Amino acid sequence: MITISFNPDSGQPIYVQIYEYIKAEILSGRLARQEKLPSSRSLASHLQVSRSTVDAAYSQLVSEGYVEAKEKRGYFVNPLTHTQNFPVSQPEKANHHSREKQALPLSCDFNPDAIDTAHFPYSIWKSIGKRQLDNPDNFQMGDPLGDRELRHAISDYLHGSRGVNCSPETIVVGAGLDYLLQMLCILFERKPVIALEDPGYPRARQIFLSGGYRVLDIPLKKNCFDVERLEKTAADICYVTPTHQFPSGSVMPISRRQKLLFWASRKDSRYIIEDDHDSEFRYKGKPIPALQSLDNSQKVIYIGTFSRAVSPAIRMGYMVLPPLLMERYRRRLSGYACPVSRMGQAIMTDFIREGYFEKHLNRMRKIYKGKHDRMIEYITGLFPDGLFDITGDNAGLYIILHYYGALTEEELKKRADKNGIRLRSLREYYANVPADYLPTYLLGFANLEENQIKEGITDLAQKVFSEPKPHLS
Repeated sequence: MITISFNPDSGQPIYVQIYEYIKAEILSGRLARQEKLPSSRSLASHLQVSRSTVDAAYSQLVSEGYVEAKEKRGYFVNPLTHTQNFPVSQPEKANHHSREKQALPLSCDFNPDAIDTAHFPYSIWKSIGKRQLDNPDNFQMGDPLGDRELRHAISDYLHGSRGVNCSPETIVVGAGLDYLLQMLCILFERKPVIALEDPGYPRARQIFLSGGYRVLDIPLKKNCFDVERLEKTAADICYVTPTHQFPSGSVMPISRRQKLLFWASRKDSRYIIEDDHDSEFRYKGKPIPALQSLDNSQKVIYIGTFSRAVSPAIRMGYMVLPPLLMERYRRRLSGYACPVSRMGQAIMTDFIREGYFEKHLNRMRKIYKGKHDRMIEYITGLFPDGLFDITGDNAGLYIILHYYGALTEEELKKRADKNGIRLRSLREYYANVPADYLPTYLLGFANLEENQIKEGITDLAQKVFSEPKPHLS
């Protein structure tokens, strides 16, 4: 159907505006040759104008040869006019072809945000989905907080695996981390100053800034959030990733956690946003409890998603709100419908309750540990001693490579691009790059098979990070 925004101040009759719009669409190629136009009756109904107005516009298009009227069939874009040789998309195709020629094929992408989807239990997910299709309730509007059954399953999972103190009544289900942060931007009663880790998650910074908040970037101290520096600021909210700091990979020690909780407890308006983004994947030692599990003052907003554990495509996350904020959420934001489909929520509920989620996590933890260990093995075996440090604290879906060689980051990037290798520099996650910054990279391994890891690390060693040979006189 054709949609036209009429301009009442143009001085042109409505039929002329319809004629001019359709004519422009034909000349631009957006209406293709021999494409059938809507009937005058249906277009008049769609545009809320009289049929005679549309008839007048069509008549003018026919008389000028842009449109052909076929008896008992309707109106069609005329293929016999000069438009038949009109280059509808040739320039775009030429540009696209040119870009393809310039871009080298990607041989290895060390994407730290990617996950392994090859080992997901698709048959089980599909079976649950078929079963839930027979439930008519899944086609009705649900609870704006998310289906209670899913919130109950999330509550049980969080308490058992992360030590989070919560109940279904304190959980909000949303379309991933970004959506939940946007809801928090609306929820806070005023525009508090928000302190962020630097380096940290760039999207969180962008969301808070677009919400009108003043953001303070707090440089990490020994790779952890600097609570002492926070205490000297006017911030009332802080956003942290204490279990596996993103992107440095460190764990916030218990002493600093206690200081942060004490900071929040000293003012009613203070809250901590805990982003527990990939806590499921830890490969050494005991699981690290959530910061929220230590919170006796009800000051921690706990946020998690299924993006890393299941798939980012399902766009499903959750947050646990302290009672006062939950009461405010119900009062102020109950008009916002849950953006996650009820079908998706129902499938995830059964996936958790029937034990498949835990089995999948256990399996993926073993697979990721194998990839993590192989990557470190190849790096230590192929790279010269003293050229790199590896950090990451045996957790997450990437390792961190600190480079101490003679090449600049720009030179390393050119070498990587030339050889079809995509690297993520730590520089990309800084709001303020420190003066003593050295080239550092996040090497994701989750979506790579072992042979790809070996080939990718070999190419890095031989084609990207190899030191220039000394000039022989």
